[in-house]
Amino acid sequence: MRARSVVLTVVGLLTLAVVAWASYRVTASRQPLVCQICGRDVPKQTEFRIETRKGTLTACCPRCAMHYMLDHSGKIRAARATDYGSGRLIDARTAYYDEGGDLQFCTRHDPAVDRGPRDGLRVRVYDRCLPVLVAFASREEAEAYRSQHGGRVLTYRQALESVREH
Repeated sequence: MRARSVVLTVVGLLTLAVVAWASYRVTASRQPLVCQICGRDVPKQTEFRIETRKGTLTACCPRCAMHYMLDHSGKIRAARATDYGSGRLIDARTAYYDEGGDLQFCTRHDPAVDRGPRDGLRVRVYDRCLPVLVAFASREEAEAYRSQHGGRVLTYRQALESVREH
């Protein structure tokens, strides 16, 4: 009788452990990916990955990632941007970027920084993710996006230079 209760207790504890683990995995998979540079949620359309000697960093957008890359230039091994059209990760150096289009991804829920005259004018003074950069595998796709959403199409080097200036 005593052996039976011990076995039932062990089986019950194992069942409880399996249910707790499965519940944790489901909950963890629903949590949004967070930018390891600025702490914002990572939109799937603009996700950017930076390979360093210490591992992979995930950024919310190309501009946020490029700020980091400029500050840590000697430590970057590779960079991969998400192609807006397909959702695939592509080599960031061969991508084309639309800068300044009307869609905002990682900044759309953040309030602007208020600074201005007493008449109530409110402007976003600085945000590391603005103006928006969106990556594309081809110039044609970037131009098609630009014709719908505005901005200007840049190469990787031009995008890095723009980030350096802003």
